[in-house]
Amino acid sequence: MAHETLLEVSSRMLSAAREGEWDKVAALEAERGALLASVATTDPASLPVFKTLLAHTEEVRALAGQQRERLSEAMGEHQHRHRALNAYLHAGHD
Repeated sequence: MAHETLLEVSSRMLSAAREGEWDKVAALEAERGALLASVATTDPASLPVFKTLLAHTEEVRALAGQQRERLSEAMGEHQHRHRALNAYLHAGHD
């Protein structure tokens, strides 16, 4: 039962990441972490669960990296526009 719940929460976390719902991802990550602490690591049945969790985690990290790059680019464009606007405003006063 714990494995099923853990995988369900992890799947929801991955879906949220795919949708760009990062606040939801963070909340589900906390929930998943608490569930993960209750799983016996010595149980052979846990191995496929851990492999699936690892795959989910890797995809979430890749999606987060893509989002971080998009935000970085958007911030750079914003800063460029801000500098251009300041230059325009100061040129009008000179």
